[in-house]
Amino acid sequence: MINLRVRRAAVAAFATLALGFGATGCGTGSESTKTDGPPTGEIRVLSNWSGPEAEAFGAMVEGFEAKYPDVSVKVDSVPFDQTQSVLTQQFAAGSPPDAAVALPGMVRQLSKQGLLMEVNSLWDEWIKNGEYNDSLRAIAAGAEDKTEAVYVKGNVNGLIWHTTAKAKSLGLTAPPATWSELTATLDKYKATGQAPFSVGAKDVWVPTQWMDPILLNVAGEEKFNQLARGEIGWDDADIAKGVKVLADMIRNYWPKNALDTGFSDETCGWVTGKNAFANNGAFVNGIVPSCDSKLKPGTDYSFFTLPAFEGTEKPAQAVSGDLFVGAKKSKNPVATMAFLEYLGSVDAQTIWAKKGGYIAPNMKVPASVYPTPNDKAAAELWPKDAAGRAGYDLDDWIGGELQSKYRNALVELVRSQDADAFIETMKTADTRSNG
Repeated sequence: MINLRVRRAAVAAFATLALGFGATGCGTGSESTKTDGPPTGEIRVLSNWSGPEAEAFGAMVEGFEAKYPDVSVKVDSVPFDQTQSVLTQQFAAGSPPDAAVALPGMVRQLSKQGLLMEVNSLWDEWIKNGEYNDSLRAIAAGAEDKTEAVYVKGNVNGLIWHTTAKAKSLGLTAPPATWSELTATLDKYKATGQAPFSVGAKDVWVPTQWMDPILLNVAGEEKFNQLARGEIGWDDADIAKGVKVLADMIRNYWPKNALDTGFSDETCGWVTGKNAFANNGAFVNGIVPSCDSKLKPGTDYSFFTLPAFEGTEKPAQAVSGDLFVGAKKSKNPVATMAFLEYLGSVDAQTIWAKKGGYIAPNMKVPASVYPTPNDKAAAELWPKDAAGRAGYDLDDWIGGELQSKYRNALVELVRSQDADAFIETMKTADTRSNG
């Protein structure tokens, strides 16, 4: 995010305004509920994007209104960090938005309460047409095997960013093919007296970006997804091994001041050559110009993915992304369903993909729409066929209070590099696998 990862500044006034929507009940059409026929009337949707993201979503909305000129879409915006509380209160008050942005943890919470519109028919058709696959559908699933969310935009994580000049100075003419080749490159740079990685762990979401690709590498996709769904605990042998590999990476290759460095400084750290690498998502491509506007993506800077860990097969791709849900009690279900279908379509997602920095989750969006070589290369990593495998951002999948405990435990892991202590902390905090 910059919803996907770069957190937006929370503006309290917007949150206060949003909480008032439940009382006013505005924007949900007439009192009678239309259940068939072509989409007409008004729908109210809730988003949490700002800046270029809000502009891109606005362009999507305009595309929908052009396709369905008899429908008007009212967009209410709230700060990212207030999304869950605002949605919870509006649903509780009986006046939810017709459609809203939501991460998987929130989708499952609302689904368990029976509050969401089912979109199984959309997914059945999309998978039949090769636009999505079962791995992606599982991420958008609600409770009891119902699919109640659609993708709006995506991101791929676990990308090791570097400048071309720095890679050349290290003799890195091709991406490391093995884990030992990777660590040899890191050791070579460490020998210069500088930490190989630039890390902005002061922003607490940054360490979460490391856990996902390493667990997928070391423990594998099946164990990763079992952990995400609470089917196994953090003391599972393969999961514990992944945590220890991360602890070793922190100990050996992170800067000592990681917890005092923010994400912006992390990016500029490798862009300006202080460090050799950074690990983060595809959206970094759009952040680099703020550090050095002269650098050209794909020519002056690019990325490679983490190689498979010793003795393991090629890992599943770490992904993240924003979902949209519809309210089961929408006063305009026909237009709401049409809106959800449009958001997941090739046409809608092409609009956002052209902006750069993000990935269109619909697998039929052509590579030609992406504006830079780095964007195209990142898009190629998104699951592209029925066999494509993915593990969704563990941090945003967990959600709620457990997400906060997980982040705090990761901060302590950065501080101490004590993998066993982290595992014990998470065993206590995450009791989902206890039955």
